[in-house]
Amino acid sequence: MLFRLWNYLRGYVIIIVEGFFTEKFINICARRRILLWDVRIQRERRITARMSINGFRLIRPVARKTGCRVRLLKKRGLPFVFSKYRRRKAFFAGAVLFFVLLNLLTSFIWSIEITGNEKLDNAFIENALAENGIKTGALKYSIDTRSAVNRMMLEIGRLSWISIEIKGTKARVRIREREDIPEIVPRHIPCDIIAQKDGIVRQVIAKDGIEEVAEGDTVKKGQILISGRVPVKGGEEQYRLVHAMGTVNARTWYEEEASVELARTEKIRTGRVIRDHSLVLFSKQLDLIRRKNKYIEYEYDESRKKLTLGEDLVFPFEWVTVSYYEIMSLEAYISEEDARSKAAGEARRKVLERVPEGAEIVSEDIYFTEQDGRLAARAVVECIEDIGVSRRIGGN
Repeated sequence: MLFRLWNYLRGYVIIIVEGFFTEKFINICARRRILLWDVRIQRERRITARMSINGFRLIRPVARKTGCRVRLLKKRGLPFVFSKYRRRKAFFAGAVLFFVLLNLLTSFIWSIEITGNEKLDNAFIENALAENGIKTGALKYSIDTRSAVNRMMLEIGRLSWISIEIKGTKARVRIREREDIPEIVPRHIPCDIIAQKDGIVRQVIAKDGIEEVAEGDTVKKGQILISGRVPVKGGEEQYRLVHAMGTVNARTWYEEEASVELARTEKIRTGRVIRDHSLVLFSKQLDLIRRKNKYIEYEYDESRKKLTLGEDLVFPFEWVTVSYYEIMSLEAYISEEDARSKAAGEARRKVLERVPEGAEIVSEDIYFTEQDGRLAARAVVECIEDIGVSRRIGGN
């Protein structure tokens, strides 16, 4: 094994020897210390052998003396590899430079992916990440993700959980936001039951505390429905504070509106398009193809494609294509029946999204109005629901 490795490093050749005295050729080479190995008889008066580069330079007198013909069959080893590519210095230099730049670029973060956020917007999270050293262009080996996670959990109260994973040139940030859970007053703390919204009382069931409203009463948000101040018998204006408990069902209403244009202008693409192309290197934009937009009416569209290798290797290079689509405007009319159906459907969808879980819908009504070329639908939903919520006595 070492012999083969050594020969590959210094280089060797495979030769063909033909003649009547091939055996004599081998013996003379041995006497003159010209090393031959892997000698094989191909057929009568023909052999192949391997030898060093220096040895090949010394065999001409031996071949002449024995009357044998020597031909070079193959070249093997590192010197021949270098010799082969010596004329391709630019190729090698480019390859080396490419790998150096690739290694350099993959040492930085070029993309940040944020998932799981609903109420917290990306810009807010990106600012918080940047304050902790995680931003586009940051050296990834200098980032302590565990420390960043701990600091962000302390700094952002709405976070329930966060993980930061740096893979390739991408930082993956996964978030779970803290849910808004209504305060639950412990049983041992005195409280009232108040209205969390306006309504007309349908039924009051007080398990503990004093009923302050009756069926048919109109109540406003924040009004006490069941009081936790229970008068003490025999005591003038003296109260015993309790944890009020009970249910107050009330009629509530929700409404939403939606409108539809009866006549509108539709924009249709003609099929003609002009495209500009540019290359963004880091944050610098280089215009490659810039054509003058000659359309009077047009729609504008921009697409950006980042250079990536797989999902995790994202580089700071973008191919930007700006498309200008020629359009023509046409007047379109919608029938009143279709307009009513569309507006009513949208208004109903919006209002039903507001109805809380557990509420019983008892009626739905749609009212239409037409003004300034638009047909408006107002959806009104009546529900029966428990509107009571606990509030500490003395609290807000």
